[in-house]
Amino acid sequence: MDRSKLIVTLFTLFVVQGCAGGQPETRLALGPTTGPAPTRTAPPLLEGSEKIPGEVLHDPAARFALTERLRTQIVARTRGESDDRYWNELRPRLRRQIEGAGLSRADVDLLLSEVDQTRLARR
Repeated sequence: MDRSKLIVTLFTLFVVQGCAGGQPETRLALGPTTGPAPTRTAPPLLEGSEKIPGEVLHDPAARFALTERLRTQIVARTRGESDDRYWNELRPRLRRQIEGAGLSRADVDLLLSEVDQTRLARR
């Protein structure tokens, strides 16, 4: 590796570490996964019969924040799953669970399409 590539690589690592705020958990999240394999059953995103509060459903900014949080959680929890299992088992279960919590069908469609795009981009 020549000197300029080494400098760029070290600078990039320094910036990434600085963006992580010095938190070891955050820095580890940026690296490859070396820990235990993901569990075969993803825990529910919304516990039990938890319903989304009406004020969140009627406030566009709060609803957007909720869907972004859900998208991030779904992508993280389904990362190690095979495509067959995701499409045939997890995705339909997630759809039922999120719609059951009160999110509209259009919002669920948008949320799951964003998750799908993230999965396809990782190939």
